[in-house]
Parts: sequence; structure tokens; C-alpha cells
Amino acid sequence: MGYIDIHCHVLPGVDDGSSNMDETVEMLKIATSQGISDMIVTPHYKQGRVGTPKEVIDRMITEVEKYAALSGISIKLHPGTEIFYNSSLEEKLESGWLATMNGTEHVLVEFSPSDNFQYIRNAIDDLMGLGYQPILAHVERYQCTLAKVENVRDLKRMGCKIQVNASSIAGTLGFKVKLYTKKLLKEELIDFIGTDAHDQKTRKPEIEKCAEVIRKHCSPEYADAILFENAKNDLMI
Repeated sequence: MGYIDIHCHVLPGVDDGSSNMDETVEMLKIATSQGISDMIVTPHYKQGRVGTPKEVIDRMITEVEKYAALSGISIKLHPGTEIFYNSSLEEKLESGWLATMNGTEHVLVEFSPSDNFQYIRNAIDDLMGLGYQPILAHVERYQCTLAKVENVRDLKRMGCKIQVNASSIAGTLGFKVKLYTKKLLKEELIDFIGTDAHDQKTRKPEIEKCAEVIRKHCSPEYADAILFENAKNDLMI
């Protein structure tokens, strides 16, 4: 098993990610060239704005994998959702309308960059109270966590899992974000890496440069854990 990308937008035409099947195939070519063997597809869900039911995601995965195979691409896709938090998620989660992360109790949840920490903390607590295991998407994007690493420590103590985008660790979002992610790596606060890929040009499913940084600054055991072992053990069941 190669790298496992737990956060990407490669399904065609469902959100602001891939616009069509041809672009999806090109994105999958890039992913395989980067050593990615598995991807959890995570189309956006924002109440009243955008959302794809799990049954549609499952059907699209089958279709995409068939097209990919015709191009000689061997990659395994798994269902998921990037859920923009709101207080009315319980019904859609409990009914199975929303895809959790590959059918596990894990849910990938995101917030507005300007949301305050207490709101995010309360939301994580609410999801855990419903019996789900939250994974906070791209922790480096929120002002309240970017400004204060202690807030990330607090979420970890609660039991929340932390995802960081590969591009942030690689440095494409600037020095400040790269320095911040190095702090998270040093304290081993990150659980998962995702590409958060949206296209084949500017937001590609690239992970190799990120992996180089991780292996340079982390123990081999921790590097393996966040690049694929955690996802393999927690999400590939």
C-alpha cells in the first residue's frame, strides 16, 4: 500500500473540484505518479448549498474506477464527505445520507476560517456526543488554531483527530503556514495528511514533496503513521 490521501475532490461535477471525467482521470494519473494508492473522495457538503448523497458517491466511484482502468490507472477510491459543520447534521448522518469516512465512525469536518475556537470545540464535542470520531480538516486554515498551537493540543486531548494539507507542509501556502505545520509535526499533533486536491493544475493531488519534509523532520515511525498507517488502521476497515 502506498500513500493514502484522505481528503480530495476528484469526483467529477459534484462540487468545486474536478469538473469532468477527463479532468478526474488526469488527477488520478498525478496521484498514482506521486505514490498514492488509495484516496478517500470527500465532496463538499454545505447545508442548503452543495451535497452529494452516499449512494451517488458509491455509484460515481465505480464509474470513475472503470474509466481510470481504461487509462491503465490502478487506484482505489473510497467514499467520504468533507462536512461543513452545522448543528443539524444528526439526521443526515444517522440516516446514512452523508458518507462517513469509508463507512467508519470517522467524519471529516470543516469550519469557516474565522470561526472562534469555542465554537469549533463545541462542535467537535457535539459530534463525539453523537458517537462519531471527528477529523478536523486542514487545521492550518483556521485563524484560532493557526494563532495558538495550544488550541490544537486541546482538541487532541478531547479525542479529535487532526488533518493537514500536503501543500501546507510542502510550503506552497507560504512560510508562516509551513513553520506552523513544522510545529505540529514536532509535537506529533497531526494524524492524517490529505492533498485536498481540486484540479490538475493549481491544486493537484501531490504528496511527495510533503513526504520528504515529513521524513526529514520526523521519526520514521511517525512519518509512516501520518502518511499511511493511521489511515490504513482507522479508515481502511
